[in-house]
Amino acid sequence: MFLAVVGFSCSETPEIYTHPAWLGGTSIETLEKEGNCTIFLELMEKAEYRIPIEKQLFALFVPRDSAFVEYFKSIGINSVDDLSDEDAFRLFTMYVLPNPLSRYQLIYENAWEEESPEGEYGALFFRKKTRSIMPAYYETPLYDPVYAGENLLIQSNQPIWIPFITTEFMEDYFVTPDGSDYEFLCRNSKWSGTQWHDAKVTDAEVRTATGFIYFLDKVVVQPPTADIYLKNNPEKYSVFYDMIQPFARYTRWVNPKGEVVYEKSYNSKKIYNIASPEGPNIGGGHATKLDMFTLFMPSNQAWNDYFASKNITDYVNLSEITLIYLIQSHISQKLGFKSKIDQGMGSTFGDILNIDTEKDITDSYLCNNAAVYDLNKVLEPFIFSTVTGPIFLNEDYSTFLLSLYLAGKMNMISSPEFDVSVFPITNDQFEEIGVRYNEADDLMQFLTSQEKWVEFDYEEFVKFIDGFIVKDKVTDISGEGYIELVSGEFVYYLNNKLYAAGNIEDADPVAITETIENEVNGMLFYVDTPLKASNYTTAERIMQDPDLQEFYNLFVRAGMVRTTEDPKTFDMVTRISFLQADNNWTIFAPTNDAMIEARNNGLLPNSPDEIKAFIYNHIIKANVIFDDGKKSGSFNTNHPIQITKEGTVYSQIEIQNSVHNMVITDASGQTINVPHDQANILVEAGVIHKISKVILLP
Repeated sequence: MFLAVVGFSCSETPEIYTHPAWLGGTSIETLEKEGNCTIFLELMEKAEYRIPIEKQLFALFVPRDSAFVEYFKSIGINSVDDLSDEDAFRLFTMYVLPNPLSRYQLIYENAWEEESPEGEYGALFFRKKTRSIMPAYYETPLYDPVYAGENLLIQSNQPIWIPFITTEFMEDYFVTPDGSDYEFLCRNSKWSGTQWHDAKVTDAEVRTATGFIYFLDKVVVQPPTADIYLKNNPEKYSVFYDMIQPFARYTRWVNPKGEVVYEKSYNSKKIYNIASPEGPNIGGGHATKLDMFTLFMPSNQAWNDYFASKNITDYVNLSEITLIYLIQSHISQKLGFKSKIDQGMGSTFGDILNIDTEKDITDSYLCNNAAVYDLNKVLEPFIFSTVTGPIFLNEDYSTFLLSLYLAGKMNMISSPEFDVSVFPITNDQFEEIGVRYNEADDLMQFLTSQEKWVEFDYEEFVKFIDGFIVKDKVTDISGEGYIELVSGEFVYYLNNKLYAAGNIEDADPVAITETIENEVNGMLFYVDTPLKASNYTTAERIMQDPDLQEFYNLFVRAGMVRTTEDPKTFDMVTRISFLQADNNWTIFAPTNDAMIEARNNGLLPNSPDEIKAFIYNHIIKANVIFDDGKKSGSFNTNHPIQITKEGTVYSQIEIQNSVHNMVITDASGQTINVPHDQANILVEAGVIHKISKVILLP
């Protein structure tokens, strides 16, 4: 290795580097020479930014003196001297970006080799991170469990991001590049093809020895977050602002001045955090540069008219899930321009926004993290017009709705692609069956036999709420029959009464108190008591039946029964091990008399493998069959008899089925009548029929 020295020897003094004449002076020298940028330079001094600007490389966005004079007049001051040091710093740092970025580099983030015109994102990295932060303000939380009623000093710990909107961005975003979309949003600005927030860049890419200058036609007033904008305009937005406050959260921190302050946010698990300057994507990376919120804000009058039409007098006390849907239906995580809205933007929930931009939008404003459009109407969520629509506006069903939401069932119950029937229960009925929503910890819980509230496992909770939904339109329960729930459980109905397994066990039938047929997707049934899943596992149901002790003993002898302690409830739970592999099943269970007769005739096996085969032969695989006359034919049992290239071959039984009359024919040709009074015992995800003979193996 050696160091190549070019142009001078060790005995010579190296030549000091100087800027070439064609490059011009520094950014400060260029602005001083310009002559009409003195206020910007005064602001730089007040913000104590002269040394960084002299020593480092920047891109500067510079309003000329006339723009500052007009701005100062609008806020009632005369000069930079009337600004506090903090205000001067916040204002000046909105116009400074690190690194000497040309227009091309600003558009394509090419300084960091992130993008090019041919890249996947092209010009879509349009948000630019500044060093400016929002000023602190006071707020008294209304609902926060810790800080309600306190007067908190609110200050964000995050810098402001400024939209840099160009013709190239508009083209890559597939909106009109002629400026009409931009001017519809920024109504007090004119389009030049290069915009710094709501200011027009009049002279772009003025090259200096220490960076680039972009001259602006106006002072960009520090744009607030959407949350602050709503707060500061109560005459227009107080209703919506009140609706989102139950979701507000406050985080304590100490600012550089040593003050205890609080950063405000919103519970992002439930509604979008429109208080974050970073916008929809937290973290400051590529995603933050890509997206802003869009808020479609109904006026106070529009909200009041809507609530009056629904006979709602206290909107803040609507159920949390109802508020979530009303709020989120008016917020998008993408920047909305007029042409996109006209084409049919989708809401958070996939609803096409029904907005006539010429008639429904009355004003607009560009925040630092959102575009805000004033609406003269409310965008009601589509789900309000589907099966569960009536209970969204009934606070007695808030826990049921929240359960649907947390279990991910809202799309199912609101889809117009297929019908559903829903059997909701009230908040009080939830408590009666030992289920509740713990608001403090944001958890769904159930009450154990030890009187302790514990959190549901997610899969268990989904199965629980699936026990109130039928994926079909139930139109008549006046006769007799069976309905399959989404949970895989079945409900017996007779003469307008419903009996799930738990209702039969508790002698607690379900009566329908009101039925509402929905034009979009099905039926809503109000009930006087909840549908209840079985209190027992299938193994426990067999074990507890005195008529089935001999059959149960075979499961035990074959090692097919497992009793374990539930780690949450500490209850001992007994299960038949192989049953859980299938979603549902039909069990033909020989009674004690049938088992004794078979033993006396030498028909019962002795070895564990033979016993397993015998048991498998009494269980229909993945099928639930009642003696209702609906299913007849050949059915696979759980007993495998051969493995082929095409798959496993199982033994079969024939079932001839008519109403209250089921006949089994096994592989030996033996026929067994299933007595109706011993049939149709509902168990978890299946049914048990007691039979008077054993089913013989092939």
